[in-house]
Amino acid sequence: MENEVLKLLRKGRTLVISTNGENLWSAKVFYALEEGLVFLVEKNSRTLNNILKNDEVVFTMDFDAPDVFLQGTGKVKILGEPKDFHKERGTLLYKIPEDTLFVKSGHVLLAKLFPDNIRFSDFRAQPKKTDLHFKPEELREKKTFRYWRALRPWSFQQSITSLIFGALIAFQVSFSYRVNLYLLVLSIVALLMVHGAFNAYSDYFDYVLKTDKPEGMGSAGARVLIDRLIPTDRFLYFTTAVFIIGLAIGIYLLILKPQILPFVIIGLIAGLLYGLPRFGWKRVALGDLAVFLAFGPGIFLGSLALQGGHIGLPELLISFSLGMIIVAILHGNNWRDIKDDQEAGVKTIAGLIGERWSLIYYVTLIWASYPLFIAAVALEPRLFPILGALLTIPWAVRLTNIARNSKNMKRNLLDMLTAQFTSLHIYFSVIFLAVFLVVVYYYPSFHLP
Repeated sequence: MENEVLKLLRKGRTLVISTNGENLWSAKVFYALEEGLVFLVEKNSRTLNNILKNDEVVFTMDFDAPDVFLQGTGKVKILGEPKDFHKERGTLLYKIPEDTLFVKSGHVLLAKLFPDNIRFSDFRAQPKKTDLHFKPEELREKKTFRYWRALRPWSFQQSITSLIFGALIAFQVSFSYRVNLYLLVLSIVALLMVHGAFNAYSDYFDYVLKTDKPEGMGSAGARVLIDRLIPTDRFLYFTTAVFIIGLAIGIYLLILKPQILPFVIIGLIAGLLYGLPRFGWKRVALGDLAVFLAFGPGIFLGSLALQGGHIGLPELLISFSLGMIIVAILHGNNWRDIKDDQEAGVKTIAGLIGERWSLIYYVTLIWASYPLFIAAVALEPRLFPILGALLTIPWAVRLTNIARNSKNMKRNLLDMLTAQFTSLHIYFSVIFLAVFLVVVYYYPSFHLP
């Protein structure tokens, strides 16, 4: 029973807390588990004033399921300014990135609820209610391995799917799956390690140069340095070791397939120069170019070449499309952080072109991918399965509407929303192409001439 309730608490994101100081009041807040339930409370709010007068509260969570909910009582402690509590702030913002908007405003304090009693009401079968008591140390989020987290693994989906996409297109002309699978697995491992190391190096330089701030939503995303989860020197040793191993595998692949050399060079140059201090590409408005080269021509065409595929105009158009939609993720981040980047002395395309042209640039990056895919298929009809990406047009419309509305709070999360769109864009292309290749493999007569 206790384990089920802990899973529910970790799964949930919001709770309704009721206070009774000068008068009765309820508020809905985001929360995370860190030896209690950590949440933000607005300064000078009725909720805060009530808690200061009476720290005993009641709370409830329904998890959007009417037959299962939690309710309880407890005491709230106002911790103080979020910037002063690394562990609690880090746990909350890692689980609830939306709360960064409130932390950044400076109008909130960090609070922690210590439950005295939690009642689990379960009406899924025979109605029952169970009272539970947890020690503070039991109330923790599911631990993410901090060194794995340091590599920002959530960013891998774009690079891995781009690599698989290139390999699948190569499989249209070569069905020697045994050799290709071996190369594919090695290339995925090498890419994961090098991509993760570049992410970590970028975070390291941002942290050392104080570009990242505790309330930041940019490259502070891993939060292992800004929240003191890994000592700085150990972080650097780990990152370097990961990079060397990934590079060694890449060199081995290069020995096996020398034709991938240009694409390895593109990826290494873009990655190594991206986050360097002072002259790094991300600091001199060349970050967009670095991401475009690495994720488009670098990864996609490199994977295609590794598998022995032909690189022609259709393949180049696909690589440009992939590079553009992934650049849109970076631009969404830079567009939101124009002011912060200018204060830190970081130049970005968004900062140079301003608000109006940033909107035009973003919409162009999102929508240009479709005509590029269509043009690729027009030149090479066998690529028609990649048009499965057209199914993502409703998401593109939604992103466009969010981008156009400067008052929409979701525009502050545009990079995350764009990352989801980009993943779907590539996923649909990969899935449709994979299904087509399976059919072709077993029914060769189905193959287009």
